[in-house]
Amino acid sequence: ARPGIDAPSRVYTMRHQLDIAPHSTALIAMTPTERNYYITRGIDGARIQVAGSGVTPAPLLGGDEQAFRRQFGIETPIVAYLNALAYDKGAMTTIEALRRLWDQGHAVSLVMAGSIMADVRRYLADLPQPVRDRVTVLGPIDEQIKRNLLAACSLLVNPSRIDSFGIVFLEAWLYRKPVIGSTAWGMADVVSDGNDGLLTPFGDAEALAAAIARLLYDHDLSTRLGAAGAAKVYTQHTWERKYTILSKLYEELVTSS
Repeated sequence: ARPGIDAPSRVYTMRHQLDIAPHSTALIAMTPTERNYYITRGIDGARIQVAGSGVTPAPLLGGDEQAFRRQFGIETPIVAYLNALAYDKGAMTTIEALRRLWDQGHAVSLVMAGSIMADVRRYLADLPQPVRDRVTVLGPIDEQIKRNLLAACSLLVNPSRIDSFGIVFLEAWLYRKPVIGSTAWGMADVVSDGNDGLLTPFGDAEALAAAIARLLYDHDLSTRLGAAGAAKVYTQHTWERKYTILSKLYEELVTSS
């Protein structure tokens, strides 16, 4: 479905946003997809600046893989999921993808960190106990555990359909980890499929399982994607670089007012 037409995308194109946009002197969009959506709503594209999100690398680095493995007793390769645990975020699809890999005999662990929504709580409660026991659900975690998880994981999955950007991709790339996103909304503007990550259709557990297996066993590919992602962060997505974009826009607005 086109952005803004399907129900999930209206999570971040809310009525008050759409009402105020025509009266704004300028808009800052997260991605080109978001910019194009507002153009379809009648906003002059010249008024829309794509900036996206950013990170400050130093505070995010310094994770300890072995500390994470000792704390949670995990020895196998780790697939990390860092987002709210909700259907629209791809939590259930992620678990179903790992179930397929476990059924095929793959030795891999799934670690999920983030607030747990009611729909996923019900889903987890209904899982067969042997499956439930293989899903490490941490709930909300502090920054040190997040850093340790990013250091410990083999890859990160974020197959959401309601993320307009996905800052967690930047955080994983700082650790040179390959990432998997979905083709929904602006994720393809952040993750370049086959260049610095992989993209799969939202809700497609088979495709997600295949992508995870590909990254787990193709070490050359994983290394290449992770390195390309790290380079992208440092060249495009640090707050230092974003400041240049935003300060120029603010200066133009002030001088033209």
